[in-house]
Amino acid sequence: MQIDRGDRIAPPPSPERSLVWIGVLVAVAAALGLALAVAPELGDFLRREAYTAANAIGAPTPADEYAPVYDRLEMEPMRAGLVASPKVAAPLAKLLREPCDKRAVATLAEALIAEGEERVAAGAYRGFAAACPDSAMEKGRASELFLRIGDADKALAIADALISEQPIFPDFHYLRGRALFAAKRYDAAIGEFKTTIELFHDRAKVNEKLFIDLANAYVAVGKPCDAAFTLFSWIALDPPRRGTAGARKRVEEYGALGCRNLPAFDDQPKKL
Repeated sequence: MQIDRGDRIAPPPSPERSLVWIGVLVAVAAALGLALAVAPELGDFLRREAYTAANAIGAPTPADEYAPVYDRLEMEPMRAGLVASPKVAAPLAKLLREPCDKRAVATLAEALIAEGEERVAAGAYRGFAAACPDSAMEKGRASELFLRIGDADKALAIADALISEQPIFPDFHYLRGRALFAAKRYDAAIGEFKTTIELFHDRAKVNEKLFIDLANAYVAVGKPCDAAFTLFSWIALDPPRRGTAGARKRVEEYGALGCRNLPAFDDQPKKL
């Protein structure tokens, strides 16, 4: 049995009806475009849904609207599973609209850290600092993260850049000292820790952690006496408050590594 045009159940659409449907589709597309322009959050939601769907079926990452962000931050595109998270997608979308938004990059990086992506977070901070003005804080945070994951070279490079910009800021010298210590350049770390202490106008406000780091660097180069006296000098700045049992025990532990005749503790404050 042959079916010809006259046997169709439904009549062919008229040109007028086709034009109506085309008009409807155009109107819907225009309305959607207007909605996305007026409410960027809707666009962000649709993007997240696309990434979620791709991640669920193991499909390749959808055409990435965040490519300008990645390019600006000098990052590799993130995997779909990460971008599907609203905590990651929302700051990415904000950076797409506001490339130098400090709060957005901090939110993005902290969300990545929560996902176990410290290196990606460090790269985001570093790329942001390279692209945006007044970003010393973001550089410092990147260096801290590189230190956390054991990438001393990248941490040191950032610390060097910070010191070249602000050579008398003690925090940057301390950061560089820690990076040098992580790189096992102990003598250089000792010099950097000493510089950090010297840059403080009030030595009494220097945190114990800096003195402990300096003492550990002395131990690493085989100078336990210098290590013991380093912490001893920190206690001497304010013996009533700092001469705790724990602090004195730490001095004794350094001394036990090969340092005799340590001086007795004095309850009167001394100046360095």
